[in-house]
Amino acid sequence: MDEFLIFKVINIFLAFLFLLGAWGARKIFSVWLNPVSILLLFWFFYTVFPLLAAFEAPVSPFAILYILSFCFAFSLSCFLFPWRTALARNENKLSADYYFNRPLMVGAFYGAAGFAVLMTFLGVLQQGVSIEQLLADPIAVGGVYAGKRYSGEIIPTIYAQLGLQCSYYTAVFGGLVYGSRGAAKGKLKLLLFAFLPALLVMFLQSAKGLLFFSVFLFLGSVLVTRIYNKNYTLLNYKGIRSLTLYGLLVFPLVIASFLSRGVYQLGDTALILNRLRFYLVTYSSVHLPAFSDWFSERYLGESLMNYKHDTLTMGFYTFMSLFQLAGDDRSVPMGIYDEYYAYGDFVKGNLFTVFRGLINDFGLLGSLFFAFVVGLFCNFGYWRLLCHRNSMFAVLFFVYFVAISYQTYIISSMSWLTIPLVFIVQWVLLLVLMKVRV
Repeated sequence: MDEFLIFKVINIFLAFLFLLGAWGARKIFSVWLNPVSILLLFWFFYTVFPLLAAFEAPVSPFAILYILSFCFAFSLSCFLFPWRTALARNENKLSADYYFNRPLMVGAFYGAAGFAVLMTFLGVLQQGVSIEQLLADPIAVGGVYAGKRYSGEIIPTIYAQLGLQCSYYTAVFGGLVYGSRGAAKGKLKLLLFAFLPALLVMFLQSAKGLLFFSVFLFLGSVLVTRIYNKNYTLLNYKGIRSLTLYGLLVFPLVIASFLSRGVYQLGDTALILNRLRFYLVTYSSVHLPAFSDWFSERYLGESLMNYKHDTLTMGFYTFMSLFQLAGDDRSVPMGIYDEYYAYGDFVKGNLFTVFRGLINDFGLLGSLFFAFVVGLFCNFGYWRLLCHRNSMFAVLFFVYFVAISYQTYIISSMSWLTIPLVFIVQWVLLLVLMKVRV
């Protein structure tokens, strides 16, 4: 057995340690629905899937060991909280229906969805796209928009920003209302409106990031309602079946978005399939071999590429939006990193995970200490969610924790000012909605 296969076996073994860690956290919390298990399950998938889908790309076991160490440091603070007491307090709450399935909340959800759709259309029209083009060939419009985005020709508009922000509100409100309704009646309509703004962005702008982030905002909101309903399961048979069904429905839409980039114009079926495989692997699996290559050059002196290595940027890459808000004007490429990792014909991209920025910011040991501090904050937020009946900060914090954990395979979610801004505005909105009893 050659070295590549030996490393592959070792890496798959290490990947299953994430799953073991998630199970261990379940023992500590007494329930599966907890922050540590969620983060570890994400990274179980984020290691196993690339090891198989991007099979040919080399991955260093030391890079996976570092990610395991980060997750372990994140989990350490869970021993500091009396979880059985917190769960007992949660039993005294009313069900999610009382808090979130209110006429005013439902109205806010549909209002945000409608406003987001309107602003998205206006934002696209502001880029020189005509209504005739939108009606005649919306898929081609997505390709045109993507081309302008990559060439830096997009004109910033208030419409696009408002549409983006209201898409986040729609996903969160939709998840809270959807999860708090026991009956199936009206749920399909809720699902459609919850993701309609993000789906429009995917088609008209050929941008899939908003859709996937919205999916996990929605799921995070549903998990909050499960906590209020004293249901602490992350996934059961019904949930797996629903996710599979919705995944099968969304997959063709994602393929259509890829086709909008001109893939359908290639003509030859083999070329189209190869291009689609390239996009699928790039968006799902390049992060692990790319981070491994960067990590190996920094600490082992061996890699396929040469990288820029910053020295202790003290949080800039992790909290870039806040630094820029404070006046930091250092130049950053559109994709954050200039390097474009490539191995073979299909494994290409510049996704280096959140961990590259963390190590640049705080160093190897410093990033592990950062993991402990963030874990302490997240576990405290979860403890507060269990113990308090209507802490809207704790509700939103858990929702965004789920979505931000999903995005760790790409980069820090705090790279964009939209996330903290949306969080603050939505916190205020929820406080108002909870105060008004209609």
